[in-house]
Amino acid sequence: MIICILGPTASHKSALASLTASLFNADIINSDAFQIYKELNIGTAKPSKDELKDPKYKMYDVISINEEYSVSRYQHDVRPLIDNCNNHILVGGTGLYLKALLFDYKFDEEDPMPKDYLSSFSNDELYSKLEQIDKEDALKIGRNNRKRLVRALYIYNTHGVNKTTLNENKKDNLLYKNVYFIGINPPRVELYDSINKRVDEMFSLGLEDEIKYLFSTYSKDLRALQAIGYKEFNITSNSEEAKELIKKNTRNYAKRQLTFFKHQFKDVIWFNSYIEAYSYLKEHKDEFR
Repeated sequence: MIICILGPTASHKSALASLTASLFNADIINSDAFQIYKELNIGTAKPSKDELKDPKYKMYDVISINEEYSVSRYQHDVRPLIDNCNNHILVGGTGLYLKALLFDYKFDEEDPMPKDYLSSFSNDELYSKLEQIDKEDALKIGRNNRKRLVRALYIYNTHGVNKTTLNENKKDNLLYKNVYFIGINPPRVELYDSINKRVDEMFSLGLEDEIKYLFSTYSKDLRALQAIGYKEFNITSNSEEAKELIKKNTRNYAKRQLTFFKHQFKDVIWFNSYIEAYSYLKEHKDEFR
């Protein structure tokens, strides 16, 4: 049995996962792309070090931030975990990780992209190129996300077809039986209040010290340090400005998460809070097998 907990950041997915794991004697498998990294703790709202000592927690603190990690590697690492025990709780905000793990989601292999690939082109030029070959993806990416623009063009030049076409050819069949999707979608005002409180708590727990250490030890350009909660300190060193930027970026991210979950996952049972969701799971426990 697999229970997949969906929802935007700060909707208390981790709290529901902990309760649900106890209810079903299940392992908790992380599906957050940044909680994978050992060094990212406060800014990712990762479970505490004491919690992570419990062996039921899987796929947390897997690699260092100076190592590369990908969706395909996540798929490769986690499918054996699912095969090796009975009950699993999947929790995290990275929808693509869940999609790749649970569905017949195949990756088209390609050589690593050169670091200086298309480096001589401006963002506007990259956008224009992509717009000509894949207008749908260009609109999704926008003009300012250079990394994704370059990646989309590299995919096209490698495979001879654009990314939208490749994605359309991927199957959407669940690979596992007894998969249940439980979603938390709090009212907007409550969610934003939860986000604000979480960010305030991160600062009180020492987020700035964590970032100072990371920025003095590793390159600020590392992909892992582009996570919300860290990248804002590349924009400003002012504590209050950074805090407000994190809150704003987190709110925007929460909107994107909900859009993705509602578009990509069918048969989700949605609840207004994690408490409502847990009450439902407890009441209907015998129906989950």
